[in-house]
Amino acid sequence: MKKLFVTGISGFFGEYIVRHLQKNWQIVVSYHQSPIVYDVEKHHIDLTNNQELLSVLNIIQPDAILHLAANSKANLCEVDTRSYDINVNASLALAQYAKKLQIPFVFSSTDLVFDGQNAPYSETDLPRPIMQYGKQKYTAEQAIIQHYPDALILRLPLIYGLSKSGKGFMNAWKNKFEKGEPIHCFTDEYRTAASGDDIANGIFLLLDKKEKGTFHLGGCERMSRYEFAIGMANYFGFSKELVVPSLQKEGNMPAARPADVSLDSSKAFALGYEPKSLQTYLSLH
Repeated sequence: MKKLFVTGISGFFGEYIVRHLQKNWQIVVSYHQSPIVYDVEKHHIDLTNNQELLSVLNIIQPDAILHLAANSKANLCEVDTRSYDINVNASLALAQYAKKLQIPFVFSSTDLVFDGQNAPYSETDLPRPIMQYGKQKYTAEQAIIQHYPDALILRLPLIYGLSKSGKGFMNAWKNKFEKGEPIHCFTDEYRTAASGDDIANGIFLLLDKKEKGTFHLGGCERMSRYEFAIGMANYFGFSKELVVPSLQKEGNMPAARPADVSLDSSKAFALGYEPKSLQTYLSLH
């Protein structure tokens, strides 16, 4: 079986990659600080240490690389310059290794490369990130494509799911609902959120089709976090009064937040990517 080297597997989205791994891939993963709970081949690597990274890659000899690891905490990226090492430098090092071996390289980017003023955004729209995290991801995109034009850049939306691990905002919100605790949600921040299951399927779809270039893997509906929480409350039968509307400016966060980074993912839809609506997802879980 072909070896797929995956970074960032210990994060929230990692379990969906493992769950939807197709039979023709043997997964090999890396970890640094967070432990790996999956029964897979694993290697301890500091991705920002090029010598260590190349040494392990030469041992693994992957047939493809899926790079999910990132410092994705937008507020932290504003104040911690080390985020550049993992979000940009490590990403480019992996892409250069993939180019040397001429193997597929998949880079997970974000909808936050856009400024939120002209949604929905297609792959041909020019990114104008307004936060450090988005700026670093876009810088990585540009460097990767410059050095390895055959790389696959995937701009991912807000990812949700009632994960078995209990990770993610959806589990946190459901726990608050069950305790009768209020949830403060922005009414003026819009995304095309998609489930971890659907995005994982989309990644393997594009990987198996040997696609290259940039693709959006957004969901099929545009919603604010407030609308998302109301949808959850309605489905589970919790009081909508627990969902407290708020505005971005009330958050008082270091990172600037774009108002609407909804993605136009018709390019991926045409190839068979089929994200479900929130209500359809909930009905299946």
